[in-house]
Amino acid sequence: MAEPKWLEDMNKDEYLKEDFDASGKSIAGTTIDSIDKNDPEWLDKAAKKVNAAEGDDYVKLDSGLMTVNQLNWMLQNTIGELTFVDDNNQFLWYNRPKDPNYKMKAGRKPEQVGDTMKAIHPDVRDVIPNAKKVVHALRTKESGHDDVYMPVPTGNLKQLILHYYKRVEDDKGNYVGIYEWVQDLYPLVKYFCETTGQKLVIDPDAVSGATYRRNSDPDAATGASTKAKEVKEKHKEKTDATSSASEH
Repeated sequence: MAEPKWLEDMNKDEYLKEDFDASGKSIAGTTIDSIDKNDPEWLDKAAKKVNAAEGDDYVKLDSGLMTVNQLNWMLQNTIGELTFVDDNNQFLWYNRPKDPNYKMKAGRKPEQVGDTMKAIHPDVRDVIPNAKKVVHALRTKESGHDDVYMPVPTGNLKQLILHYYKRVEDDKGNYVGIYEWVQDLYPLVKYFCETTGQKLVIDPDAVSGATYRRNSDPDAATGASTKAKEVKEKHKEKTDATSSASEH
């Protein structure tokens, strides 16, 4: 993935100290002890221990009241893949796809819930060091940033994968974890371009190799869609025909 320059310049000695064994406790006091974090049945065992709400149980949120089922249904149908890791570097949740045949871009399995960050990342090349870099940057608000954008260059304009990491804070501004959103932006970009008259092209000067450029069509430059232009031209032809007929 292509990382921003400010992230590349981070102190390696500092971010490598991130505890991906999740051996500590969450600042929010929500870490569930006495259950092996990497246990494939962690979710069921932990939920039972804390008498977690489930099914038709209601959950009062800061701006709403929903059942656990309603929350699950909504999140299963939310665009993109969502993940939450707490400040103790423990993987606690992801929005499991409703479609069993859907292939996740950032693959997750139910039995991974509860795992440490070390367990869910393959120990190959720079995967774990790079993951530690992102976590540490958001934990410390490195260079004032509270989010990280990571595009995945593929050289294919019809596949625009983006990983977005957002620092999550409690009501007092304390770091309590990271929310990750992964999405192929192409379907959104395709619709946007089709309805605005713009197009996606290769830009040799761009770092990632792809950027937006307006269509050379002056109508596109004003934000008019291709369809809108066609309607305009047809209207003009009809007007000219009517005008010509009236002269004769």
